[in-house]
Amino acid sequence: MTSPAKIESVSDLLSASWTMLSRFPGQPWWRGHAVASWRLVPSVLREDRGPIYEATIANKFAARAPSRYPNTPAKGDLASWLFLMQHYGLPTRLLDWTESPLMAAYFAVSVEQNVAEGYATEDGALWALDPFTMNGRTGGQEGLLQPGHAYAKNLVERAFTQGTAADPGVAAIVTEEIDLRMLVQMSGFTIHGNPTPLEVRPELDGLLASFIIPAASKDRIRRELASLGVRERTVYPDLDHLARDLARDEYAELG
Repeated sequence: MTSPAKIESVSDLLSASWTMLSRFPGQPWWRGHAVASWRLVPSVLREDRGPIYEATIANKFAARAPSRYPNTPAKGDLASWLFLMQHYGLPTRLLDWTESPLMAAYFAVSVEQNVAEGYATEDGALWALDPFTMNGRTGGQEGLLQPGHAYAKNLVERAFTQGTAADPGVAAIVTEEIDLRMLVQMSGFTIHGNPTPLEVRPELDGLLASFIIPAASKDRIRRELASLGVRERTVYPDLDHLARDLARDEYAELG
């Protein structure tokens, strides 16, 4: 088994992107990890917190969000609720992806992950996925699945039903951009029925690729991305992140 190729600069990243465009028939999805050993498993499935944890926090979020957020989804639009929960940090059975390799690299090398959370000395990783072919193998229909598709709908509904048993399914679903972050981050989601990592699922053989970002290259890539406009204040288009990014920007006086 060959070792993953290294990405040590944005130039390497663009080469990797072209490789994936040539290898996969559709638009690849990308995901960045600050730590290379992290698995492709959604946050709520990374540890067993009991059969009612997922549904409890999801339903509490849906009940309490309308007073805090002006554009919450319709009550029965469970997929859109999951999208919103995921983007605001609630553990869900969704795994974030992006159509942009630049955006994925940002998440692998960001200050938040690597300085604030202490991963600067760890190698990072980028993953690329062929979501269209994956759905053909797992859900019987190639292309992205609508959240209302029977196969995807079953996985969505399980997130809100206490005590549901694990389901072997996984699907890449169409993402409705109900929040500005989803637009900016060019979001895509896979939804998972159990904690089996994507990279060890035999039916996905040939549909995933990984690349290593050496720890020593993280700062360079972060600076190169910032010079291209991919930085905290553009990835997260709100005042909190604007202020934080400007406060640490050594070039702020240049505009």
